[in-house]
Amino acid sequence: MEFSKFFNSTIKLNIILIISFSISVNSFILFPNINNSFYVLFHLTFIYLIFYHYHYYLYLVALVYGILFDILLLNNMGAHIITFLSLLMLFVLLRKYLIRLNSFQIIFIYFITLIILLLFEQFLANLIHNYTFNISSIFNFILISLIIFIPTVFLFTKLDK
Repeated sequence: MEFSKFFNSTIKLNIILIISFSISVNSFILFPNINNSFYVLFHLTFIYLIFYHYHYYLYLVALVYGILFDILLLNNMGAHIITFLSLLMLFVLLRKYLIRLNSFQIIFIYFITLIILLLFEQFLANLIHNYTFNISSIFNFILISLIIFIPTVFLFTKLDK
């Protein structure tokens, strides 16, 4: 039987969240771009879930993943929880305007949201925990985002059908 008969698209996207979270918090010393790629994939999946499959359970998902990312990556709490929950609240406030956008505008907002989310996490980690980040890591995240964005959007639209 097909995979899609057992699970709806929300469950499939949550499985992608679990897998990308697991790989992004493990440390592949030889291939750090693998961790960064799955870190970006996690954020892409989370934003996609918020845009297209919004439900109140996402607050719990944001809280749990935010706590786990903060503990496992920063050894402190704050940056990811604040970022994920702020994104959810911002989406609720802007939802009636986002529905009116065409597909190109939604894709553009989706990508810009990803970049702003990654930058905001870096800024909060620096502000709250004195986490030092360099410009090369930011460019690395942006480059990875540019590379995996279109294939990921294509994959997610195929999962929704």
